[in-house]
Formats: sequence, C-alpha cells, structure tokens
Amino acid sequence: IILYYGVKTSIINLEGIKASLIGMSYAGAFVSGLLATSTLFLGIFPSYIIVALLSIPLDAGGLGLNPLLVGALAGLGAGFGQYLHYYVGVGGRHVLSEKRRESLAKWRSRLEKYGLWLILAFAMTPATPDDLIWIPLGLVGYPKIKALLAAITGKIILNLIYAYVGYLFGPSIIDLLESLPL
Repeated sequence: IILYYGVKTSIINLEGIKASLIGMSYAGAFVSGLLATSTLFLGIFPSYIIVALLSIPLDAGGLGLNPLLVGALAGLGAGFGQYLHYYVGVGGRHVLSEKRRESLAKWRSRLEKYGLWLILAFAMTPATPDDLIWIPLGLVGYPKIKALLAAITGKIILNLIYAYVGYLFGPSIIDLLESLPL
C-alpha cells in the first residue's frame, strides 16, 4: 500500500519513483507484483516498470538490486495476487444451481489434464488476462496447491524477464522514461 501511494503521488517524476522504491528495496518487488495482479480484469499498477527499475545497476543510475531476487520476489507476489481470483470462482460456485455445478464438473477432468500447462502459459505471458482462467478454476474446484505453484512459477519466469531487461537495458529505459512528456 505504501509503495502504491508513494508511486501514485510521484508517477510524473522518475526521481520520486526511485525514492519510493529505495525505502522498500526487495519488499518493493514483492508488493509491486502483488498489486499488479490482485485486481480483476484491470491492471492498475505497472509492475513491469517497477521491476525493471529495481534491477537497473547502480552505475547506470538505478537502484542496483540483484535482478534474480527482484524477479523472484515480484513473481512470488504476482503469483499470490493472481491466486486471489481463484476464490472469486470458489464463491461463484456456491451461488450456482446444482444443475450448473454438475455441468461444470465435466470440465474438471479436462482441467486435470491440461490445467497446469494452461495456468503456466497464462501466467508467463504478459498480454493475457489471467483472470479468464482463474475464476473457472475456482468454479470447478481445481486443486489449490497445484494452481498456486503453477501461477508462481509462471509469474517468476515473467518477472525475471522484466528484471533482466532492466538490468541489461537500464540506461535506455531511464532515457526513455525521462523523455516522456508527463
């Protein structure tokens, strides 16, 4: 919450964003991942920017945090944030009629076979709205731990890419952000 409001109030100033993140360090990576994925259907927090900024080396004007840890922590936070949507589906199951629940049960066997790969693919792809699969997973009662581990794995892979982009292309990212008319 602190990171969200700190960045929200300083979004027009790169130095303000960096100052907000310095205080949180690695915890900022976890929180940015959690905030980015915990809203339904609408991303309100640009974790890909935050994760990249956290990983820019010190000599390039960044924070100098380890990109492996930043990506892993952001992915862990994002996996947990995305997992919250599973419970929207679980809650929806209780308001469905018995007939509708029985028809959903037919999908469970399909999801048992392909669900892990589906979750992983959606979690590690930035352009897909993961909520499209999480609510149905909760509706059919897909195994929770299996779903959580697949989500965390996929989100760690995605956030490691963001972190290493920041680490490798930091100066270019800073130049781009400073050139934006905000």
